Amino acid sequence: MRTVTRIALLGALVLFVVGCATQDPAPAVEIVEDDDVLDVAIWFAAADGTRFESGTQVTLPTGGPASGRLVPKSADPDVTLFVTRDGSIPTPENNWGGPIDPRDPFVITRSLEGPATYRLAAVSDGVISEPIQLAVNWRHEESPRLSAPAFTVGGRTVSGSIDIPVSDGSDVGTRLAISCDYSIATLYITRDGSAPSEQNYWRSQICDGTFIWSPEPTAAEYRVIAVWQGARSPVAALNVEWVSR
Repeated sequence: MRTVTRIALLGALVLFVVGCATQDPAPAVEIVEDDDVLDVAIWFAAADGTRFESGTQVTLPTGGPASGRLVPKSADPDVTLFVTRDGSIPTPENNWGGPIDPRDPFVITRSLEGPATYRLAAVSDGVISEPIQLAVNWRHEESPRLSAPAFTVGGRTVSGSIDIPVSDGSDVGTRLAISCDYSIATLYITRDGSAPSEQNYWRSQICDGTFIWSPEPTAAEYRVIAVWQGARSPVAALNVEWVSR
């Protein structure tokens, strides 16, 4: 709740007459309560749940294992979040990355080192919250240690061998997802059982949002490695039989 001062000029029309001996009435000052500030708890957190207080400074690794990623959060899932990284006030018109759904916020990582002042605000029905601020110094990692990528289907981790229904990719439950602890690491994938590398791969793409599906019954021996800043993960293996429903 903030208190603001509004000045109301008395009278519908004020005429200024040159040489007039009388002065215009003094403006009346009205003190009112301003409710146009959204009251909602917002904060930045690491992906492991660590909560960062507003006004503090943290140092995070550039690529981001789980604790090194920055996630915008809100206590109210029905608001829209906006972020800036230059210290300016975030609004729907001034933001970095576009609107953010608190139910599925994006993860902030930095592929290049460099400090930034992140600000976060929530908006609902045209009303904006007070922004919070976090100063972040991204630390370049000389020798990051990558874990082997993980395979999941429908949010369930799978390993060894598995049967998966064929799909055109529209059915989220039949997608084979591949994730790793560095969301912007490069994945090199083979499907013939051979060892993947930067020179030998069937598909190459960043770790964040990687899905595989098959439009027809077939079999594949997937092998995957993650590569980040010259570091290489162990190989992850999964044998898949894509089967008709």
